[in-house]
Amino acid sequence: MTFKISGKNFLVTGGTGQIGSFLSEKLLDKKANVTIIGRDNTNLKEIKNLVDAKKIKFIECDLTNESRIKTISPLIQNTDFLVHLSSEFRYAEPNSIRSAHQTVDLNLKGTIWLLRQLKELKGILFTSTVAVYGKPPHMPVDESCQINPISFYGSSKFAAENYLRIYSNHNKIPLTILRISTIYGERNRSDQVIPIFIGKALRNEPIKLYGNGSRDFIHISDVIEAIMNAIGRNESDLINIGTGKKFSIEWILKKIIEISKSQSEILHLEKSTDYDFVCDISRAKTKLSFTPKISIERGLDDEVFWHKNNQ
Repeated sequence: MTFKISGKNFLVTGGTGQIGSFLSEKLLDKKANVTIIGRDNTNLKEIKNLVDAKKIKFIECDLTNESRIKTISPLIQNTDFLVHLSSEFRYAEPNSIRSAHQTVDLNLKGTIWLLRQLKELKGILFTSTVAVYGKPPHMPVDESCQINPISFYGSSKFAAENYLRIYSNHNKIPLTILRISTIYGERNRSDQVIPIFIGKALRNEPIKLYGNGSRDFIHISDVIEAIMNAIGRNESDLINIGTGKKFSIEWILKKIIEISKSQSEILHLEKSTDYDFVCDISRAKTKLSFTPKISIERGLDDEVFWHKNNQ
């Protein structure tokens, strides 16, 4: 099934975030009507010019507030396609009880409350996470790998996947779930590991390194390409999105120090219970005609440059 993007009404939750802002620009380029939902307007700067010019409609709404969601219902009822990006992950305290409540409120309850307001949907894309797999028993990790999340974030995302599947089947609405690996690149959240490393490197500060696990890092532009391909296909599916390559956290840090010409010292601290992760992206290649294009070297170079100009 091919879904025509032009002229369709898109609702993008988490629209002020890294993925949401880039995706909204791309959808606008394809002549879609784009409405974004954000918790507040503090992170709107990347696409503020488009909102101010009324090319993108911005709705301020906390998806953990059921009564507020009900009040915006008239503004979103004509949505053709939902791109559900909103998520909650507390980096400072990922497995605290507070984190458990907040991840469930947004990642699961917010999803349920939002869908109650959308009556004319023709497609849903949900960005999940490889965190649902936890510490995988083998690599690379494909979509059939055992689900064993080790964080409240991963658990809540998997719960949302299951709810969306039931909703999709009951209402006969195509649902694409993308389990995305570790995203980096411009407009990244300041509390994620690569922006933290870059910030300290640019200030020549010592940088603490806890453990040395490996991850499958994927650049934001490749993520946007995968999402756009999935929207255009609009078929129910579950697909891992990554690069199929893994790099250690230490290698990433050393590369950032090299690129930024930093004098930062690496402080190797006691090893954490870290682990390695890399995606099998065979299904993404077959179903979405997706091949990542941005090398880790180029991507880090671009992100360091972006941070230098956006401090």
